[in-house]
Amino acid sequence: MIASTRRLFRLGMVAVDAVTIVGTYVLADVLRCHLWMQVEWPEKIAGISHSGPIHFWMLSVLPIAWPLLLGWHGWYELRWRSWLWLTVRVGSASAVAVLLMAALALLFQRELYPRAQLGFMAVLMPATTLTARSISGLIGQWWGAQHARHILIIGTDREAVRLRRLLRSIALGRSEVLGHLRLPGDPARSDRTGAVLGDIDKLSELLATRVIDEVVFSVPIDRLAEVLPYVALCEEIGVTAAVPARSAVCHTTPGVADYHGISMLTFGGPRHRPELLFVKRVLDVVVAGVALALLWPWMLLIAAALRLTSEGPALFRQTRCGLNGRVFTMYKFRTMVVGAEERRDAVAHLNEADGPVFKSRRDPRVTRVGAWLRKYSLDELPQLINVLRGDMAVVGPRPPLPAEVAKYDRWQRRRLSMRPGLTCLWQIKGRTHESFEEWMKLDLFYIDHWSLKLDALILGKTVVTVLSGSGA
Repeated sequence: MIASTRRLFRLGMVAVDAVTIVGTYVLADVLRCHLWMQVEWPEKIAGISHSGPIHFWMLSVLPIAWPLLLGWHGWYELRWRSWLWLTVRVGSASAVAVLLMAALALLFQRELYPRAQLGFMAVLMPATTLTARSISGLIGQWWGAQHARHILIIGTDREAVRLRRLLRSIALGRSEVLGHLRLPGDPARSDRTGAVLGDIDKLSELLATRVIDEVVFSVPIDRLAEVLPYVALCEEIGVTAAVPARSAVCHTTPGVADYHGISMLTFGGPRHRPELLFVKRVLDVVVAGVALALLWPWMLLIAAALRLTSEGPALFRQTRCGLNGRVFTMYKFRTMVVGAEERRDAVAHLNEADGPVFKSRRDPRVTRVGAWLRKYSLDELPQLINVLRGDMAVVGPRPPLPAEVAKYDRWQRRRLSMRPGLTCLWQIKGRTHESFEEWMKLDLFYIDHWSLKLDALILGKTVVTVLSGSGA
């Protein structure tokens, strides 16, 4: 997964540089005409139309040649680099690019050789490319902070130290190393490995109490048998476990991951292609944005109805568990009276669901407007904001309460291995009529068989179910 993410980032950087160099060429041409030659726009347009194929060739070659030159100078290494290093590299690439442009200009247009434009290009290329890199770097830092993968390393040997340093050196798609767990008999070595959180026996506790996306077993091959139960533990919960690729140690089909030169086999976690997950995220933002743009007048009417018919705010905020246990604030329209959470024990006997969840169609805490909103799932509309923020997806397992997660069996925690959503399979298969265990199995089926096509199918059937008001 890490290697695929790196490829995705590199493709994005190449696209940014290709667009930047086209914009730089146009800007240099404008500056040449207006500042150097003091030509007005009508004369400039006439000049371009009689300038031969030079502009066509420049704009055709530069978007391809410029990223190649930058790549040749090490520009796309996804490691943190100093600005001096970046400036030297882009300056060297710019010098080569100017020479190539001069050769191209002489080849196609000897009589109208744009020397002034090449001068502007020599100055502008480093400036615009470094600016684009700075902006994309800020975006990458924000993305990394929002989507950092929390990794726990098992082992304290030299290879574990090397892996930790590699993971922390990546500039984009950051990995946050939470620390190390020792194998039996290993010394602490806190000065070499960073935070040592304890012995490997503590893994079960950490998986239950901390946000962990991957567990990397950096252990010698002769000690792999010792960690098999812990790999199985990760597999059962749904947290990705990575072990040295030279040894197959699990019953399930492993995935292959490249940890910056260290080959690993991965088990347990969902092995979805990063580029497809990226498309899913883009579609989530588009769907949520369009839905909010179309529905905001109706949402204002709902909020007004809630304020006029019952005391309390229109929006209800509640802490929920997201991807791999990440805690976030979920928004809903308030459908109950104020203080309903404190009265939950008083209505516990009305619970119609099994397992750790509470569901009741006879809940006296629900207001009249709230009951109508629930029937058509309109109380969920504010969660479109959660989708835009990245806490949730449009389609995915419903986000549980932390108190419910605390009561999960280990195999049920695997439903947290995918970003929660507004709707999922249980929404179109009877919704609240399903038993808790069936609900969990449907969520795991969705995770194991996820595809964009399945998302579209679920979303379409959810619309039909909601409009009919069934299963609410």
